[in-house]
Amino acid sequence: MKHIYALVIKFIMITVVTGIILGSLAALNFTDILYISAAVTIVAYIIGDLLILSATNNTVATISDAVLALVVIYMFNLLWNTNVISLSDALITALVIGLGEWFFHKYVARKVFPNTPSEGNNI
Repeated sequence: MKHIYALVIKFIMITVVTGIILGSLAALNFTDILYISAAVTIVAYIIGDLLILSATNNTVATISDAVLALVVIYMFNLLWNTNVISLSDALITALVIGLGEWFFHKYVARKVFPNTPSEGNNI
């Protein structure tokens, strides 16, 4: 159940950031924002939080989550066969998501992985 709460928190954070930034800069509709947010949430949670954060520290996991967000967001141009999202729009969004991830990882370390050594490793 703790993973469900963490996923919901992460999804809400990413949806708000993506909605504000890409909703205004790239003029995406709400459905597009939800698709992007869901993809970023799932990929970043599995790779960035479950694998990288549990094995390293907050700094490494935050950087990797920001890079993953950038790649996933920008890849939607290929999926949609368009150039709606510019690289700078994706980069700005990924950086703000990365900032949120820094704080989210502190929550994950305390609530999802409370008995792992990563809690003391720069988190």
